[in-house]
Amino acid sequence: MARPTVTVTGDRGGDRPLRVVERALRGPSDRRGDGWRDRVVVVPGGHRPGQPDFAQRDRARALLQVAGSRRIVVLGCTVGAGQTMTTLMTGEILARIRDEPVAVLDLNSGSGSLAQRAGSMPAVAVGPSPNGPAQGSRPQPRPSQLAVIGSEALAGHSPGEDSGRSAARVLELLSARYHLTLADPGAPAVPRVLSIADQLLLVAPASADAARAIAMTMEWLEAHGHAELGSGSITVINGVSRPTMGYVEQAEAVARGRCRAIVRVPWDDQLRLHEDAPGDRLLGPAAVQAYTALAGVLVAGLATAPEPRRAQPQQAHPRQAHPRQAQL
Repeated sequence: MARPTVTVTGDRGGDRPLRVVERALRGPSDRRGDGWRDRVVVVPGGHRPGQPDFAQRDRARALLQVAGSRRIVVLGCTVGAGQTMTTLMTGEILARIRDEPVAVLDLNSGSGSLAQRAGSMPAVAVGPSPNGPAQGSRPQPRPSQLAVIGSEALAGHSPGEDSGRSAARVLELLSARYHLTLADPGAPAVPRVLSIADQLLLVAPASADAARAIAMTMEWLEAHGHAELGSGSITVINGVSRPTMGYVEQAEAVARGRCRAIVRVPWDDQLRLHEDAPGDRLLGPAAVQAYTALAGVLVAGLATAPEPRRAQPQQAHPRQAHPRQAQL
């Protein structure tokens, strides 16, 4: 079956928004019967890093205006999918490209948690800021505006309140203070945070388990009342390389037509290093391009969706878990 034709046009002036969003990037709930021709595949790993047309397209999408605040839940389809690193790197790319604070919420405490990995994540150079020119082919990373909120933010939950409800309450509070908030939930928090999510990122590894894991996750979403969230989700396949391409294609065959977009993130050694790794490493250009494409597709979908109506969040007291965090 032929891949969909994607038309990208430039900015036509202030009286007309940047028309980079295809039909597939609009709300999917009223088109559940549409076929794969109405969906979009983004596979930046197949192109040379730094190619101007792709870079400009992805950055233009990531800079689209989004009405109100939005909650993005990142859900791994299987153990070791890269859920936490996807949350961190997507938040970091969004904060740098949009030049605004973006929050990432750690709802999955323990070894290798988001708050722990934030201190050793690789630096990202995404090119020029919206207000400044590029500084050569290897630009220096600007100070990050990523706010990392640790799991001890849940310490202020009400006595007797279950962890899932408390996690949802903190996510509501953060989304009232940040334009974009990404949540990295543990299993107990998943049902609650999905019920208040605006966008879902499904993460799978480029492995033999990917296709089955994606299928089971999609079935679970449909069975638990999240069919619309699933059909509007973005599938992220991590660790793509030439040896794993067969597994990647199997996973994409399962996701095809059941989600809004598919993004491949190529293998990058910098994403696999642990807490004791040096802090002056730069993420490779191919991975930066992939996360930029992911940020672009994510924002493009949010930009075309109506502003959600929010209930007033109950009082909670998130606390810092890392020196890089913003003060709430």
